[in-house]
Amino acid sequence: MNHDPTTDRPHTRARRTRLLGALGLTTGLALTVTACSTASTPPADDASATTAPHGYVAGATESQEPQLGLLAVSATGETALHDLLTGETTDLDRIGAAEHSATDGRFLVTSDGDRTTVVDGGSWTVDHGDHTHYYAAEPRVVGTLEGGGPVQVHSSETMTTIAWPERGEAVVLDRAALGQGELDETARLDATVLLPLGEHLVAAEGDTVRVLEPDGEQTESAGSTSAGQACTDPAGGIVTRAGAVVGCADGAVVVDDAGATSFVALPDDAERPTTFAARAGRPTVAGLAGDTGFWLLDVRQGSWRHVPTERPLRAVVAVDDQDEHVVGVDDAGRVVVVTASTGKVATTDPLVDSDTDTDTAPLLQLDAQRAYVADPTAAVVHEVDFADGARVARTIELPFPPVAFAEVGL
Repeated sequence: MNHDPTTDRPHTRARRTRLLGALGLTTGLALTVTACSTASTPPADDASATTAPHGYVAGATESQEPQLGLLAVSATGETALHDLLTGETTDLDRIGAAEHSATDGRFLVTSDGDRTTVVDGGSWTVDHGDHTHYYAAEPRVVGTLEGGGPVQVHSSETMTTIAWPERGEAVVLDRAALGQGELDETARLDATVLLPLGEHLVAAEGDTVRVLEPDGEQTESAGSTSAGQACTDPAGGIVTRAGAVVGCADGAVVVDDAGATSFVALPDDAERPTTFAARAGRPTVAGLAGDTGFWLLDVRQGSWRHVPTERPLRAVVAVDDQDEHVVGVDDAGRVVVVTASTGKVATTDPLVDSDTDTDTAPLLQLDAQRAYVADPTAAVVHEVDFADGARVARTIELPFPPVAFAEVGL
């Protein structure tokens, strides 16, 4: 059923409806955030202005709150963006069928066996530590890259990396150009994991993690060497507030902002996580521990914690809030909320089909207040208030059943 989109959601300010043009939308949506200062350089064609607002981004609208939306793709490539603040849904251009997908909180990257497509959700957050900017621009399909397979995507303010782990290949894209609708490839590497960390890259090449320059060349950052950090069978990576993480067979490599590497070992004979997920920018991340529950990796403290669950989980994400909420989807199709600080567990009724392909992770996304789980057998997304006993706050109707899905504006 449909609900008033502003009834349960704390964010209630509606934004102006944006009309989507053709793929060749007017450019000028530069993403590079002007250095935070009391004044910044105005656009060259604005002769009347002497200063631009703090945090100015050409072609984008800045707001006082996150401009959140759900970006979804159907099995036949239909693409749509549902605005969580206004309840409006906008159709985007059709893309190729999506067999795999990943998101960085703005861009949704989908792939099949032959090509990879980038879709711009049109809203994003820039966290500068002591303050945050929230932006919105026009959503659109950016374009395609040759080659497909399972895909990963991560972004900094200046770079977006896309990696295909099974192919052992990764690319670096200029993020400002990406926001203008252009795929500007600045480097291509043989890597199974590639993460942008500030102005550097963290790459898993073979059984070694290295810190690289943006062009893919070796760097001699503090604490790093040309030999790199050993990492057996690297799989899974994430960028956090406390550094970049690359999963290994027996633990994880952590790279801090200075480029120094350290290794956080798992207990002997522990079942490793192969992916990590967390609320954007948080220092504690979650990963599945086989059928036994999940791991929490505190990147800042360099420590693992195993949390058992009653049933095996198929997806898990760390909220990393004051109560240490962790949200998962179990093998019965229920959303499971674990309050790690107390051990309390809350569950929903089954929300997604438990008989779907167990090799495909459920479509689960979350922000600071809500979790979203999409049902690939129906045209709905369930919004769950994880801090209120796993209460289903509303059910959002989409134009089609989604096979790829992202919450954007994070």
